[in-house]
Amino acid sequence: MRRLLLLFVVLGLAPMATAVAQTDGSLVDVVVVEGPMDHRTIEFVRHAITGTDADLVVLQVNVDAILDGDLEGLRDLIADPPVPVAVWVGPAPATARGGAVLLVAASALRGAAPGATIGMASPTFAGDDGSVVSGPLADDLVEVTAPIPDVVDLIEPSIGQFVVGLHGRTVTVAGAEVTLDTARTEVVDGVERLVPTARVRFVSAGIIDRVLHVAVRPEAAFFFLLAGLTLAAFEFYAAGPGLAALVAAGCLLLSGYGMAVMPMWWPGFAAVLGGVAAYVIDFQSNDLGWRSLVGTALLVFGGLRFTDGAPQLVPVWWVVVLVVVGTGLFFGFALTTVARARFSTQTIGRDHLIGKHGRAVGAIAPDGEVEVGGTRWRARATRRSGIGPGDDVVVVRIDGVVLEVDRA
Repeated sequence: MRRLLLLFVVLGLAPMATAVAQTDGSLVDVVVVEGPMDHRTIEFVRHAITGTDADLVVLQVNVDAILDGDLEGLRDLIADPPVPVAVWVGPAPATARGGAVLLVAASALRGAAPGATIGMASPTFAGDDGSVVSGPLADDLVEVTAPIPDVVDLIEPSIGQFVVGLHGRTVTVAGAEVTLDTARTEVVDGVERLVPTARVRFVSAGIIDRVLHVAVRPEAAFFFLLAGLTLAAFEFYAAGPGLAALVAAGCLLLSGYGMAVMPMWWPGFAAVLGGVAAYVIDFQSNDLGWRSLVGTALLVFGGLRFTDGAPQLVPVWWVVVLVVVGTGLFFGFALTTVARARFSTQTIGRDHLIGKHGRAVGAIAPDGEVEVGGTRWRARATRRSGIGPGDDVVVVRIDGVVLEVDRA
């Protein structure tokens, strides 16, 4: 009976012992930092380091440019943190460019995944000629295959293996030495191996920061700008604000934030505005012709030269082309179809105007305005010969909201 009771006690305590073993390790915060870093991202990382209760903070970095913010302050914090801070560039093909190279090198615990790239450290801020630095990684982009002196010490393919690889390393924090405890040694088939014991939690930015960060890329800000402008044009021709107007405002807000933090090349921005204007002019005249071709060329040029942050911040060319093609299709088919459907309903009823006589308000060559039945209408001449102000006209056809007229 005693042996049976002892067996039950041992079996009952076994799950408790397992639970203790699983939660006995250090608490590790993994802070994922991706895309270009602006001042909001830098502030998020700073708070993740200073406001944590974890035993170790690991920055998982995939940053191709630094846009603005207190980079020096963050670098000093990583070099002398209140808790141990490690930086890992990964997973492959992650990169660390511009000022991100300085952040990696500032840490006492630094690593990268094989296949990741590090370099192009100059300038530290994309497009800022005043932040040029010198050194072996200032202009070169190096693929990580082995440790890089003064930059990368530990090569691990995953964040989990990197955390385990930090076990037993000693760092100085606030003047005291701290030995990291992220794994334990087990012997399996006579072979010693490290088993992870750290409790890992991933830390992410707030919802507002994540939404704004979507637009912090050249092709993304370009897309939101075109989407906002085309939807605004749709609402203008669709007779009244609606859901599209709200979406247009959101797109323009996101694009505006992206353009505010990125190094803009303003002639490219002007080319985008000119391209949209060319499409609108052709749409207004119901004839997508040579102006639309010029507009397409302006949009492609403006999209590819939207920012001045090369070589770190360069638009993805195929995304720009897809956005421009989508814009052309929207003006050529979707907007035309919707406008005709909205303005050609039977409730508006303009068929009775065919055959009516009126007077040209101004010159119609070939577009202008006429007055028919005491109401002004947009008009287009059906022949090449221009119609002058005050000339008598007759309505021969109706195209949406445009009256096609001829000299009476």
